[in-house]
Amino acid sequence: MLVDSKNLYDTLGVKSDASEKEIRAAYRKLAIKYHPDKNQGDEAAEKRFKELTQSFEVLSDPKKRAAYDQRLRGGFTGGVDGLEDLFGGFSFNIEDILGRHGDLFGGSGVPFHARRVQRRGQDVEAELRVDFRTAAKGGRVDVSLRMPGGDARSVGVTIPEGMADGASLRLRGLGQPGAGGGPAGDLLLRVRVAEDPTFTRRGDDVLVDLPVPAPLAALGGKADVETLGGTARVTIPAGAASGALLRLKGQGIKGGDLLARILVMVPRTPSDAERALYEQLRDLTAES
Repeated sequence: MLVDSKNLYDTLGVKSDASEKEIRAAYRKLAIKYHPDKNQGDEAAEKRFKELTQSFEVLSDPKKRAAYDQRLRGGFTGGVDGLEDLFGGFSFNIEDILGRHGDLFGGSGVPFHARRVQRRGQDVEAELRVDFRTAAKGGRVDVSLRMPGGDARSVGVTIPEGMADGASLRLRGLGQPGAGGGPAGDLLLRVRVAEDPTFTRRGDDVLVDLPVPAPLAALGGKADVETLGGTARVTIPAGAASGALLRLKGQGIKGGDLLARILVMVPRTPSDAERALYEQLRDLTAES
């Protein structure tokens, strides 16, 4: 509550039997005088503007005015104590006031209000989950939005190549609608990139594990490795050890590289033939 112990008629400078037209005219005259655009940075003027509006909200409403007058006749002091029911439901934020009573401030001599009537809608934030490969290579996904009024709308969203987890996309005009013909706000999508069972991102490089049988690691040869674009054939150097990296230039994200990490594989349950060969290799190693 803002109005002090003065009664609401005194706040507007009118008599208790003032007509609706007189109350409206008094409010307009004083509200223009203390309008925020004419008194920028003046907290006292802003408070006075809100006080005037509180009084006008009650006295311009026939039912609220009748209830207030009845209280005055019963010995009510005229201040705001006990008036919560009359002021309830109103916002006294400056922008909200201008939205409710903008027609009072327009017209000749008050061009400043035109800048305040139209208000941009609020931005809306949401989370968008995308798979690793779409985030890495870029692509287009459909997003279902719940619009004001409850209607659903499908919107195509372009995911740029190399989209990072936690980054945001701004969709213009898909936020809350504006007031007084103002533009709608934006939709801010926080992108969450799902983990991938095959690939791990390192900046613009991509890491992938490459299982290599022990004989191939020892002797060298060719192996297939999965990339973001399909399968590539790589050369395994002789004597390759687990953890060694093979770099495929330009096969990563936005010109980055693909790093194939060699994992030397040995059979858990070797066949009889394999066991015989491993035993022979062990004996040869021991002799050397």
